[in-house]
Amino acid sequence: MPWTIEAKYYEACNCELGCPCNMNGFPSHGACEGSIAFEVMSGNRDGVDLSGAKVAMAVKWPGAIHEGNGVAAVWADASDEQKAALFPILMAEDPGLPFEILAATLSEVKGPFEETIEINDNDTDSAVRVGNSFEMQLQTFTDPVSGEAHEAHMVLPTGFIFTDAKICTTSVNRVSVDGHQFDHAGKNGYYSTVSWSSENRMAPVVG
Repeated sequence: MPWTIEAKYYEACNCELGCPCNMNGFPSHGACEGSIAFEVMSGNRDGVDLSGAKVAMAVKWPGAIHEGNGVAAVWADASDEQKAALFPILMAEDPGLPFEILAATLSEVKGPFEETIEINDNDTDSAVRVGNSFEMQLQTFTDPVSGEAHEAHMVLPTGFIFTDAKICTTSVNRVSVDGHQFDHAGKNGYYSTVSWSSENRMAPVVG
């Protein structure tokens, strides 16, 4: 089913600043544990307007993401019609990046939990909260000498989640739901605007 999503995107993980997963595919500390959230600015699937829908995910992989065996918890804050349209996208039943790749690395999905997702969109100081089970607080870098805000970017021309994101850190990155938990403040964070669609697909494997 064709679909499109334009969204504000928030990410925090347990990697050191910059997140080497985006350069060499392997996390800073062996395992990968990360939170993402997004709010749809505009989007459509089969005539369903996805604008305003919010999604949060927390995923734990025992090694690098591409090695698989990840366990994810998923939250959704949307109308019933939007949720019915979103879930096939998130689970890659409707192909398209980034979920076509991410779903292939998961062995278990907890949820989707239908809860209010609070997002305070404030660039690299944005915050996301889902009750007591998910909390992400991004934090802008500051120059250690002047104390002024310091802007840094991760640019990935062929990135499947984002192609340009502002790098930041976190003061909170905490998840606890259904036995699924981690707490990784002070590590890597990203803030971006993303464009995803069913037309953006995985490249075919040759050979």
